[in-house]
Amino acid sequence: MRVVRGPARGMRWVSDSTVHGFWLGYWELETQRRFAARLHSGDVVYDIGAHVGLYTLLSSSRVGPEGHVYAFEPSPKNVGYLKRHIQLNGLRNCTVVEAAVSDRTGSGRFDPTEHTSAGRLSDSGEMTVRTLSLDEFVFASPGRLPPTAIKIDAEGAELEVLRGGSRTLAEYSPFIFLSTHSAELDRRCCEFLAAAGYSIVHLASDMVWAEIPGSR
Repeated sequence: MRVVRGPARGMRWVSDSTVHGFWLGYWELETQRRFAARLHSGDVVYDIGAHVGLYTLLSSSRVGPEGHVYAFEPSPKNVGYLKRHIQLNGLRNCTVVEAAVSDRTGSGRFDPTEHTSAGRLSDSGEMTVRTLSLDEFVFASPGRLPPTAIKIDAEGAELEVLRGGSRTLAEYSPFIFLSTHSAELDRRCCEFLAAAGYSIVHLASDMVWAEIPGSR
């Protein structure tokens, strides 16, 4: 199966990996296009909450061999499909990080939910997953490439993701595409980003585009 339209058009896809809107090309089509349009050859993308890899695939094709995509995903089922999509398309500029991004490095409970795209960290989760902070990931090990672009869809843990990446945001000023999951979470994330110097645009009530003016 190949993706029918959108920035990942033509890329190979496992049809039953998630809902068919992903490969048919209408799932978040306009936000896919906006995100892809801001990517350049050599960019480094952090796909946080990579799910089965739609944004990973479209990012890989835009950043080229000089760039890189780090795909962060804690769900073992999703990771299997994510790795399969990378393999099917012969992508050599992607690294899968099997972890949930949060504000600390360690472990946490994870609820995979009935819908694979809605899995989230939860005290009542049925499985234990590895957690990490962006700052720990970027600065604790040599050879890690810092992000120029970050997509965050962490099903309610977005503020923890941002807090855990404070130093990364301050030093590298990546642009950010952020999905929020409540009005209160949206407000708190936007306050955090504004305090960090980011300019914020709402693409929808639960979708935020943020960047440091003049950074790109």
